[in-house]
Amino acid sequence: MRLFCRTAMLALILLGTALGGCGATGNGDRLSAGGMAIERKARHAYEHAVAYMERGHYLLARQHFAEAVALAMSQQLHDDALAGLGRVEKIIAQRR
Repeated sequence: MRLFCRTAMLALILLGTALGGCGATGNGDRLSAGGMAIERKARHAYEHAVAYMERGHYLLARQHFAEAVALAMSQQLHDDALAGLGRVEKIIAQRR
């Protein structure tokens, strides 16, 4: 199960990296409608991750941070989600 979770998170991260440029228009500052929908999904995942982390549900927080990292279209959201993922990974490691 642990291997599956790690593989799934890695796949999400790689997918996000591969799709990182998708949806951007010519000027680089605007996203297409599809890109905006992906960014909203990433923001939603990030907000859930923060809420789970505040409640002490660290595994769920890690899952949602990883999803946010994979889907984030904006650099700021990507960086925030990546930092959150690092924090929750550290907490999980300390608790084991």
